[in-house]
Amino acid sequence: MLNMRQILPLLIFCCCNIGCPVAQELNAAVTVNSSRIGGDRQLFDRLEQQLGSFINERKWMEEQGAADEKIDCSFTLLIHEMPSPSSFKCELLVQARRPVAGTTRKTTLLNYRESSLLFDYTDFQPLEFNPDHITSNLVATIAFYANLIIGLHSDSMTPLGGSASFRQMMAIANNVQFNHWSGWDMDDRGRNRYAIAALFNDPAFEDYRTMWYGYHREGLDEIAINSEKGRQKVVTSLSVIASLHKRRSGILPVSLFGTAKLDELVDVLAGMPQQEKLAACDMLQETYPAQRPVWERLLRTNR
Repeated sequence: MLNMRQILPLLIFCCCNIGCPVAQELNAAVTVNSSRIGGDRQLFDRLEQQLGSFINERKWMEEQGAADEKIDCSFTLLIHEMPSPSSFKCELLVQARRPVAGTTRKTTLLNYRESSLLFDYTDFQPLEFNPDHITSNLVATIAFYANLIIGLHSDSMTPLGGSASFRQMMAIANNVQFNHWSGWDMDDRGRNRYAIAALFNDPAFEDYRTMWYGYHREGLDEIAINSEKGRQKVVTSLSVIASLHKRRSGILPVSLFGTAKLDELVDVLAGMPQQEKLAACDMLQETYPAQRPVWERLLRTNR
């Protein structure tokens, strides 16, 4: 017989699952940091305001979520250079989070950095997005990551639920090819935007996307109801990541998972029996050898 402390998280969990994917729109904090170059701060303030309106006021998907169901995210532009009065070179940081059912915590869905983004922008220039006719690298890039965020969120709520958003990413990547902007080259085998879009639309990648759902819905969201069952699912998810790493070292999804989840895993797995914790640490050590402080911190946690 369930007591009230067990029933409450269950009710929250079930309510979160009704009509998944729940959130279809974004609640983005936008920052344009020009401290490295100085210049007209009002220009950057207006760009910051325009980007915020562009991201938050646009209906990105057909289904419309309620205001309190929007996906929390952030876009940070670190301006490094202005080669001309209307051209900019910057870093782009994109982050996104979603609530963990039955708790007050939020889990990171995306923590991604682009080291070099080049775009043209004229003060007071409207930011308009037509996926069939894209004329701005800045708009194309922001729209691309907006769809990635929604896709990752949807995949975390429903098995393969982000497919429509990932298809939109691929459409953007295809439709900008004639512009020859850096970061979109389909011949680049690295980690550019075209490669990311192709990966999330590759049927061979569906095991990762299925794992992503299991990690969040059957793992993190389950912990409030059944901590042992939820943590076991998280460990099972790690085995998928380790398998991908063995198959192809340095593959992008392994990196995306690591930047979003490694610190969280210390807290999630800290309460596991020592033997199972050691097994998880072995997988982390093999998959993320450069992140030794993280898995060593996990080993130091007490049951």
